[in-house]
Amino acid sequence: MQETSQNQPPWHASYPPGISDQAPGIETQTICALLEKAVEKHGTATALSAMGRNISYLELDRHTQAVAGWLLEQGFRPGDHIAVMLPNVLAHPIAYLGIARAGMTAVCLNPLYTIAEVSHAFRSSPVRAVIVFEPMAHIVQQARVGSDAHTVVVVSPGAMLGWKKPLVNLVARHLRGLVPWYLREGTVAWDLVLNFWSAHGTAVSPTPQDHAVMLYSGGTTGQPKGVPLTHAGLTCNVAQQDTWISSSLDPDRTYTLMLAIPLYHILGFGSLLFCIFRGGKAVLVMNPRDQKQFVREWARHQVTSFPGVNTLFASLLSFEAFSRLDFAALRFALGAGMPVQERTAQQWKSVTGCEITEGYGLTETGLVACNRIGASRIGSVGLPIPGVDISLRGDGGETLGLADTGEICIRGGAVLRGYWASAENTTAFTEDGFFKTGDIGTFDADGFLRLVDRKKEMIISSGFKIYPSEVERVLLAHPEVVECAVAPAIDLRAGEIPVAYVVSKEDSLTADELLNFCEAKLVAYKRPRRIIFLSELPKSSVGKILRRQLQEKS
Repeated sequence: MQETSQNQPPWHASYPPGISDQAPGIETQTICALLEKAVEKHGTATALSAMGRNISYLELDRHTQAVAGWLLEQGFRPGDHIAVMLPNVLAHPIAYLGIARAGMTAVCLNPLYTIAEVSHAFRSSPVRAVIVFEPMAHIVQQARVGSDAHTVVVVSPGAMLGWKKPLVNLVARHLRGLVPWYLREGTVAWDLVLNFWSAHGTAVSPTPQDHAVMLYSGGTTGQPKGVPLTHAGLTCNVAQQDTWISSSLDPDRTYTLMLAIPLYHILGFGSLLFCIFRGGKAVLVMNPRDQKQFVREWARHQVTSFPGVNTLFASLLSFEAFSRLDFAALRFALGAGMPVQERTAQQWKSVTGCEITEGYGLTETGLVACNRIGASRIGSVGLPIPGVDISLRGDGGETLGLADTGEICIRGGAVLRGYWASAENTTAFTEDGFFKTGDIGTFDADGFLRLVDRKKEMIISSGFKIYPSEVERVLLAHPEVVECAVAPAIDLRAGEIPVAYVVSKEDSLTADELLNFCEAKLVAYKRPRRIIFLSELPKSSVGKILRRQLQEKS
């Protein structure tokens, strides 16, 4: 660890009063125990909500016990991998928690994955059963050929919605021409699983070191890698969130989480676990792009917490009805996954009265650093949270000073122990046990972490290093630029040159105007050599702009 002369890293001195620099402990070291404690303390309170249907903690307990019992009754064993391929519907968290209570590992898959991506996950995990959203089940039908995924549980669009179920299913099936639906033959209905009852109960108790879930890294820099996360790692991160966030929340108000980030993403799943820890209510949003439905769902609740990415915040702000909502209960809007634009943050504060708090984390690490609620430092992702150790490393792996710019390497209780069956484990960690994030960063004098860019997305032009995010910040300062991304293009003389891809408000904006705008703000080698206008930029399922896909167009 890089330390100050007082034998402490500088961020400890910047911790608010009452926050210890020691790794926080937690009484419950499995997510099963986390749920059981919440059921005991908050049994009749609402745990999950979607489309007006509420599920209490007692119901959540019963449903997850049923899922666990059914899996064990079918002959699946503790340690088996069970894939979950669902959007944010009520069945999704129930499936995850039920699989965990059976001592098995939930393999978290994006329901919009292609056949090739699902096939890769089935074979690399390996998966023995799949719980899938019915409109996407045709993908599973083709991807599971030749794999061990012989059992398919199908969740209909209206599942668990009570009297709304037949109506929702009818509407969804009216649209069946949009997607080829899976034949029900040879599959198991989700309702059958939920209604399972075993006289033997579910006696499996996973250990803290067992894998609870397997998520997949973003895949923006190559083939997605399986990231197995242990019960101990996940609950450690819950404890870290509690240490950093809870003191800024009202203990007398129900913690209500508006969850539009997908549950198969670490930000979504980690937020859900923290909500359960607090005995709160998680409101699930299946399609955040449906702004009208999103606003209608928000209006039903006194929302306390809302995690998101810049594109999600900006999308809501562009919808006039959003500004008319009641934000009196909103205390915490976490911006992660990508930098939050300054103008987005300012507009969000103006509309909601709540500041966006920027944080930093990865699938492999959980939450790493975070600003204090209501006291964000512009351009920073905050202070490393208790129990997190950060070292900056140079290209040769050498330890750098905290004021230097280098690769962010992380060590802590929530960090993964290694990718699933990957040869990259030999290069993913430093010799002294730090996980190499691939992100470039630096610290200010008070210990606040500032991200510079992705190491693999850095552009080297005639020997000069260019960080795309720096160029993007300049472009985004132009009032006519809605969003942009900078990616390299091959150049015979310079090796690589920066190319800017821009979405503009008006067609009247020209490339020459933007290039002239950059001229006064960037040194010559950092300026984009070309400006390419697009109607939209490619994004991941959580709204993160995918520069690599643009690079392939260059």
